[in-house]
Amino acid sequence: MGFFEIRNLRKSFDTVSVINDFSMELVELTLCCLVGPNGAGKTTTIDLITGRQKPTSGTIMFIEEDITGFDEHQIARRGIGRKFQVPAVFRDMTVRQNLEVAFTRTTNPLKNIFRFREPGFAGKLDEILTLTGLGPRLNVEAGILSHGETQWLEIGMVLMQNPRLLLLDEPVAGMTESEIEKTVGILNDLKKTNTLMVVEHDMSFVRRIADVVVVMHMGSLLAKGTIKDIEADRRVREVYLGEEA
Repeated sequence: MGFFEIRNLRKSFDTVSVINDFSMELVELTLCCLVGPNGAGKTTTIDLITGRQKPTSGTIMFIEEDITGFDEHQIARRGIGRKFQVPAVFRDMTVRQNLEVAFTRTTNPLKNIFRFREPGFAGKLDEILTLTGLGPRLNVEAGILSHGETQWLEIGMVLMQNPRLLLLDEPVAGMTESEIEKTVGILNDLKKTNTLMVVEHDMSFVRRIADVVVVMHMGSLLAKGTIKDIEADRRVREVYLGEEA
């Protein structure tokens, strides 16, 4: 059994089927991009993995445990972290305080801040600041960060919890070219030590980060392979890549 596997996943809302018998595997220490047209079921799949929604049927396995239908906090505790498309940071708190809150996982941010210096915090903080480049912004309030810096902070906050699997939903949406460039570097560094699943629309970004690409269409698996395999696939060109390919 592998690191992470989805088997015959289905999700229906009333009579509308959103995920249709979707299966995939993810090998540890790879970066998988989940792509497909709008409405293909990408974000719903992430919601099902993280417990935000419950599947109608099918199985989700993570490190040899069936986590199907678990609650969000149970799944997070097992080591699956998620970064949403819209960053969820504490805008009135500094970058450092945001990272402290994330590290201690306490639901009360103020209690957190006054419980300074948990074991391992300093080392983890250094690691995250090196990765994201946010060191010079450490004492700046999150509310005045640029869009890209806010995205990097939230990635850092998820990483403070040491997830075994990190799910990112459109991490470069709304970024400038230079911010996208830096994010490519961050994710390519990150995949050396972490397993990632990235939902993304920007195929030029996907080309620069993906080890494997999974293409969804109408809630099902259309294709899976390297970026070369995907770009050469006639069905993918017809359904998704169109003229770009």
